[in-house]
Amino acid sequence: MSENPVAGESMAPGKRLVWGLASTWAVQVVGTAAVFGVPVLAPVIAPEMGVDPTLVGVYVAVAYLTGQVTGLMSGGFMDRYGALRISQVSCVFAALGIVMLFPALVWLAPVAALLMGTCYGPLNPTSSKILRGLGADRRQPLIFSVKQTGVPVAGVLVGMTLPVLTVSFGWRWAFGVFAVAAVLVALAIQPVRETFDHDRRRNGGRPQIKVWGPLKIVLGDPALRSLSLVGFALAGAQISLGSFYVLYLIHTLNWSLVDAGLLYAAVQAGGIGGRLAWGYVAKQIFTPTAVLVGISVLVCGLFGATTLISPAWPTWTVGALSLALGLCSYGWNGVWLSEVADIAPQAHIGDATGGAQFIMFGGVTVMPPVFGVLVDWTGSYVAPFVAAGLFVVAVALHMALMLRAKS
Repeated sequence: MSENPVAGESMAPGKRLVWGLASTWAVQVVGTAAVFGVPVLAPVIAPEMGVDPTLVGVYVAVAYLTGQVTGLMSGGFMDRYGALRISQVSCVFAALGIVMLFPALVWLAPVAALLMGTCYGPLNPTSSKILRGLGADRRQPLIFSVKQTGVPVAGVLVGMTLPVLTVSFGWRWAFGVFAVAAVLVALAIQPVRETFDHDRRRNGGRPQIKVWGPLKIVLGDPALRSLSLVGFALAGAQISLGSFYVLYLIHTLNWSLVDAGLLYAAVQAGGIGGRLAWGYVAKQIFTPTAVLVGISVLVCGLFGATTLISPAWPTWTVGALSLALGLCSYGWNGVWLSEVADIAPQAHIGDATGGAQFIMFGGVTVMPPVFGVLVDWTGSYVAPFVAAGLFVVAVALHMALMLRAKS
């Protein structure tokens, strides 16, 4: 592979866009599958470990807390090794996190969560650096949203395949398939490493670890700060839904793991359409701010409707609600990331994304455990769903008022 610093710039713009999207999308899929697979398999892994399945909220919180830190640190590693190389390393950590669960030992579960968080944290900063500037400006939300479809695609794959494979072969073989896929993706994107990492620092030395710098960029800009708070609320609501939806359906409707997994897959499928639809609408029809506020209002309403699910509901009704939940609660990410990249200083997109993601992941760290505690305290899923929905709307309206006052 050529070591010419400008070698990667010779690729045609259209081809760079295709390769950039394909590479970041594939990494997003395998990295997300590693994290999302645990909540889906919690009903079978937790009893084997001798713990309550609702503790999956704590597991998810540890993974995302780790992601907060590694996302902040990723800017320095990208400067030294390149965004694509760090993406490859993330794939390896995803595989290691999955394998670490195989002994089904309680004390290894936090280690697995740490490894998966180390995988997940750099995914948005690396993809933002790779994708920013590829394609027309008005299509940036759509480009970022296409990449972000990797999250619900992973959810669909996990929801549709893990329960079925678990029933047939056991959860270790089922989850092991995704570990192998992560390694294969890391190898498959190597040929375009120079294309996207041609501007890395080649003079050796240790990476400059940045922690406060990325946060300072975000906290010092009112627009980035308010966007980050919206990300906090929406991400917390999204991951709370993803972490507890299978358990909720099993407890409420007495469904099997396979049936509940299919509805979980429906949520993720709705997220695919939502990310594409909201990504197309943002900038081309409505402002990204208006889109984020609209999504937040819909999330609140749909969370309220979710509390009404009962055994009397026809399956197709639950399926339609699941699709709508995915459309909104999983559909916002691409618009949000694109807006962060737009507002951020263009020389520090990776750092700004890492800082905004740190705050956004805070919602993932805080809200799922609180969701689980509310379920235990109240013996019902009504209070946590309603509280999460109202919080999302309140933060979104605050963002709209702040940006309107600024303008």
